[in-house]
Amino acid sequence: MKEFKILITPRPFFTKGGDIIRRLKEKGYSVVINDTGKRLTSELLEYQLQDVDAVLTGNDHLSAELLTKAPRLKVISKYGVGLDNIDLNFCNSHGILVKKAIGANAISVAEMAILLMMIGARRIIQLTWSVETGESKRIVGQELFGKTLGIIGYGSIGKIVSKYAQGLGMNVLVNDPYIKSYNPNENTIKLVRREDIFKMSDVISLHMPLTHGTRGLIDQKSFKLLKPDAVLINTARAEIVNEKDLYDWLNSNEQAFAAEDVELNKRHEKIRQLNNYLITPHAASFTEEADRKTMIISVKNITDYFDNEGKDKT
Repeated sequence: MKEFKILITPRPFFTKGGDIIRRLKEKGYSVVINDTGKRLTSELLEYQLQDVDAVLTGNDHLSAELLTKAPRLKVISKYGVGLDNIDLNFCNSHGILVKKAIGANAISVAEMAILLMMIGARRIIQLTWSVETGESKRIVGQELFGKTLGIIGYGSIGKIVSKYAQGLGMNVLVNDPYIKSYNPNENTIKLVRREDIFKMSDVISLHMPLTHGTRGLIDQKSFKLLKPDAVLINTARAEIVNEKDLYDWLNSNEQAFAAEDVELNKRHEKIRQLNNYLITPHAASFTEEADRKTMIISVKNITDYFDNEGKDKT
């Protein structure tokens, strides 16, 4: 087999993926791994890409300008599922296959979404702030049992969130433009219009990729339809929710609550100071189990390509 060179940038491979890297080398691959302990700079990334056949990337910004520096590149494998950091138009026009680790982190993200729902329903942030100020204020929350959960985006993560929510006794509404019907065994969920999700749900959970069509999807019009004490959960991407409209909704309605697991630099300090808002640093998929599954799947996406001599273009 011709020796193919793979650049692997996600940091978990250096600390936890030694056996996977070893097997790649045993199969005849040349492997360059990020051992810096931090994200690669754009300059170093450009240098490393010059002679690679494949790149396994995390959140590196693979712009068209950068990808032009990689003339041998045949396949990009995402360590995760969001592809908004990769110029897909460039890849499509230059025959570069882009794959993602579908389902690898679905359980971890779904569990985080449920956790954030509970934090919102029981007003944990307000309770914590009360203790820190010495008030010991017993704030009344709500049970999730019997409440209605609206899920926007019914892919691998959304389906698991639905399952967990039903286990908690919640009613589940779903909106996804790619789903026209659902499994009859899932007769406790209901497909509805997006507007009905906002109007009827006590909790809304977002599970869609960031695309041109979803950027700013949740805006002022959406917030006007929500119940006064609604809980909004976003474990997808910050850009899906209009920040100004989110701030205005929370700032004018102390009974509302929003929790987001997104990149911190995507949210202004002003909104992060609200006591009915919680942000975590896009860490929902950061579990030992998800790390391992994502490493295995993202590497397999590359080896499958070369094992098939590049014939897989789907």
